[in-house]
Amino acid sequence: MIKILNTVLLALLLTACGSDNKSETKNLPTEKHVETTTPEALEELAKKTTYPPHVETKQEKPTTAKVSTEKPTNKDTSEKLEKNLFQLTTLDGQILHVDEAKDGIIFQEHKGKVVFLLFFGYRCPPCLGEIPVLKALTNEKHKDLAIIAMEVQRLPSNQLKLFQKEKGINYTLLSIEDEKNSQFISYIGQRAQWGGSIPFLVAINPHGEVKVVHVGGMGSNEFKTIYEKLAQEK
Repeated sequence: MIKILNTVLLALLLTACGSDNKSETKNLPTEKHVETTTPEALEELAKKTTYPPHVETKQEKPTTAKVSTEKPTNKDTSEKLEKNLFQLTTLDGQILHVDEAKDGIIFQEHKGKVVFLLFFGYRCPPCLGEIPVLKALTNEKHKDLAIIAMEVQRLPSNQLKLFQKEKGINYTLLSIEDEKNSQFISYIGQRAQWGGSIPFLVAINPHGEVKVVHVGGMGSNEFKTIYEKLAQEK
């Protein structure tokens, strides 16, 4: 099991659509490859990539990466996977239990579903642009899709509730104010080698495997293409 840092990586997430990475970076056993999100080229893999610090996300040129499922050669494959690795608290007080998976994570409450795990900011223009798309996707009532979004620019929980109401957000929200939610950000930062730029998407298939990580704003067709692809892996 990959250990989370003792110091939470909140410093990554203080500015809109970009961040300074002041945390320790560890080598991970997961290899990443660029994958485009256009319907014509979703399967095509390109050059190896990482997310450096001080990257400013640009909506028109997002970077999408796919997590390889190749077995690491430098890690004990007999290592046990941890259950209840995290207990996240949603904005409305519900608990989400997170298990560690071989190539990703499993939300116990959403087993067998495609999960879109998003990190966004309340003053990040590309993030705000995605909200209507995610609302429309939720309104389509896909039984095998869960959308979970964490606000990472430190908007207080009471104000985040007002933000949710104002924007009519109909999917699950989490606040960074909760300590365990903050630790979860640190964990994701390590496993996905995430530099902190937002919006940031982690797309998980019904088996808990992370298939796509994406930095930058996306439109309706891109979200739907990823969802339809992952739903077929059930």
